[in-house]
Amino acid sequence: MHIFAYILAGFSAFLLTLIFTPVAIAAGKKLGLSSLPEDMEISRPAVPDIGGIPVLCAFAIGVLFAKLVAPTVFAGYTEAISGIAIGTTLVALMGFIDDRRGLSPSIKIIVQIVASIVVVLFGVRIGELTNPFDSVFDLGVLSVPITIIWIVGLTNAVNLIDGLDGLAPGVLAIAGLALFTICASGGFPFMAIITIAYFGANLGFLRFNFPPAHIILGNIGAYALGFIIAAFSIVHPVKTSAVLVLFVPLLALGFPFLEIIITVVRRALKRKKIYVKDTEHLHHVLVALGLPPHIVDWVFYVLSFLFATVAVGFVSGDRRLMIGFIVVLMLAFLVLAVKLAALGKRKESG
Repeated sequence: MHIFAYILAGFSAFLLTLIFTPVAIAAGKKLGLSSLPEDMEISRPAVPDIGGIPVLCAFAIGVLFAKLVAPTVFAGYTEAISGIAIGTTLVALMGFIDDRRGLSPSIKIIVQIVASIVVVLFGVRIGELTNPFDSVFDLGVLSVPITIIWIVGLTNAVNLIDGLDGLAPGVLAIAGLALFTICASGGFPFMAIITIAYFGANLGFLRFNFPPAHIILGNIGAYALGFIIAAFSIVHPVKTSAVLVLFVPLLALGFPFLEIIITVVRRALKRKKIYVKDTEHLHHVLVALGLPPHIVDWVFYVLSFLFATVAVGFVSGDRRLMIGFIVVLMLAFLVLAVKLAALGKRKESG
């Protein structure tokens, strides 16, 4: 058992985020590294947008502490950790520059692809897929492109939900806790340490990011945190853990993925460029309809908790029942999205 390593990783990441974030707030104000909300419906002053820095530092130190007390858990993962660290650094730098000067969508996608290729070169890739009933499909030559699509897709999915104070860190904390539960109970201590540190760092940041926010993740944080969970979720030690590849992380992060699917479909139907930012995401619509931001956050926390519960249940329970629940949950989410979009149009026309 590695209970002490789990506690140390999660608690230290949580505590260090509480310590580092006020320093980042003070530094952001002094250096003028602040941003206003993109959504005009959200009324708050500009706040520092470098929140990703304390979260990433706390996460990394939490993992390092766990490594000091349980070094054998990390045996064989040095190359993967190095590749993901380099890729995360590239994406974080891209996010920081984007916050300061603004980068074109094409440049950001290219940087994310390069960062994903770095991860692949360090041996992290999706070599095979499993369906919900454990049938294995060897990807062969498709391994590299699917790995890149997965990492880039999830990186951007997390960035999409970072449009409302408190939303992204709350959703990511819930997903991290679900993945920790799965990995710890399934005998994957390395991933358990990674995910509990991820949970702790995001939960600690929520103390300062929940509406009204005193600091936001910024693109440096949103892109980097998305990249981390995307890359680490496909690090698995043996073929028997292939069920964790894609499907379970997909469930645990169900809300961000549904959001990106709806966004792509919505923009395609309106003949808009899919990579151009807008304020028509579900959380924007709910705020525009008059719901307070903190209530909107709780709506999506509950939704994310349901997806996370299904992910845990899928691994430990009746998979056919879980798949049925997933279908119902997704249909309910899509109906909600359509209804909210219709209400938003009525409000605009009225």
